[in-house]
Amino acid sequence: MWSDIVSLFDGYGAIPMIVLLAGVLLCIVEVFVPGFGVFGILGGIFTVGGIVARMIMGATVDQFLIMILSAASLVVLSIIIMLISAKFGLIKNSPLIEDKTSISTSYGKDNKQLLKMLGKITFSSTEFKPTGKFSFNGETFEASTYGEFLEKGEKIQIVEIQADKIFVKKADSVNGNNGKTK
Repeated sequence: MWSDIVSLFDGYGAIPMIVLLAGVLLCIVEVFVPGFGVFGILGGIFTVGGIVARMIMGATVDQFLIMILSAASLVVLSIIIMLISAKFGLIKNSPLIEDKTSISTSYGKDNKQLLKMLGKITFSSTEFKPTGKFSFNGETFEASTYGEFLEKGEKIQIVEIQADKIFVKKADSVNGNNGKTK
């Protein structure tokens, strides 16, 4: 087994080695530069290309499996690094960091105003896919459905408030009561 690992890089030509290393580096760049995934996709293609090139140059099955396991380990390690970095704020603008609030900033952290809306019926200001906006007492709020798509102008009922998040449903579908509150 160790001889397979040592001989894995014996006879590995310069071009396949460069392609493999470029693929690994591009995958690492993707972890720290979140975007459209261009670096990650190119990194994956280059990594697979480097492994295939090595297979063409005469690698054994054991060496092939070692290369696949190494590539998979690097992917898992990259994901772990990304998650830890996002959790501790080392990565700015990460898609894993959500700093939006679901309520109007004028309410701050006062949940009492939100709780007064519970069970009320209003109309959607935008489409809900499943997040959208609605107005209530002259204020605009962001809310979510439970995966349901709602059209703009649809009659909705505020059914749940969790901390600063508001959940709504189509008013006609709430408890089968045709939009009437209890």
